[in-house]
Amino acid sequence: MSSDERRSTAAVVEAHALPRRLWLTALVIGVVVLLVAAFITEITDDTILVPNVIMVGSFLVPVCTVLFILSRPRVTHLTVEVLALGFLAGGTAGVVLTAVTEVYLLPDHVATNAVIGLIEEGGKILLLLAVATLVSVRVPRDGMVLGATVGAGFAAFETSGYVLRVLIEHSDDHAILNILETEAFRGVLSPFGHITWTALLGGAVFASAWYTGRFRLDRRVFWTLVGVISLHGFWDASYGWAIRATHWIGGEGLDLGWPNTADWVGSPTNEELTRFTVAYDVLLGVLSVIGLVWAIRTWRTYELNRWSSTHPRAGAAPPTHAIA
Repeated sequence: MSSDERRSTAAVVEAHALPRRLWLTALVIGVVVLLVAAFITEITDDTILVPNVIMVGSFLVPVCTVLFILSRPRVTHLTVEVLALGFLAGGTAGVVLTAVTEVYLLPDHVATNAVIGLIEEGGKILLLLAVATLVSVRVPRDGMVLGATVGAGFAAFETSGYVLRVLIEHSDDHAILNILETEAFRGVLSPFGHITWTALLGGAVFASAWYTGRFRLDRRVFWTLVGVISLHGFWDASYGWAIRATHWIGGEGLDLGWPNTADWVGSPTNEELTRFTVAYDVLLGVLSVIGLVWAIRTWRTYELNRWSSTHPRAGAAPPTHAIA
């Protein structure tokens, strides 16, 4: 056995390394801790607990999603250190890198949503590749898990930034209630956004390196990147489309243009807000289902015999390179 094969064997962690319901236990305990901390902060105005409300609420769902994924039956070559590095890299370097890039490259009126998708997904895939250099055996399912972990870190840290902005804007107007509302909304959606998108990218990237061990830009990676950027762009555009749908339902005519930086003109009425909420939720729901179905089908594809858990250089037959 070669030294590479010995390292590959040593890196394998058997399936069921985590209890199947650990994610649910963590979620329930986290929700209780969050609500208790929020309640005490609201009635006592004790600002010491505010960081707990922000961090627990921002990180709870992304972390529990990663725990759920790690409990799925599989054999993995990922270590705890690699997963932790991926989460922290996605949340720190990923958010900072993409935020700075958006400041200098993001257009004000033309293709704003599409460019945001390109910048953020491009930034995450670069970090994914950097962390993946520490993984000697590139199994496609491991790529999806590592990608989901990077996306979870990005989602958690990004949410904490949004929550901090809410805290500043509503410091004199029930800040804790506004924080909880923001955390609940983003928490429910986080598994279907950055986590799903980066998981798809990770699977494609690891699949490209399956036979040779070297990452490359093949058709699978290219079309997955195009699809993920498109989903991200449509996701960000949903807010503007929901506003236009609200106006259309209200009899103001239908504008089919791409909503780059669309926002309300004046203050919407309660009726308009109701229509907007329904339209926005429906759009995000449709995009969530598309991403989830895509991710599940891809995960099952990598379960087929042609994607064996044995590395090809150790004797397995090379997989076919069909586009996921």
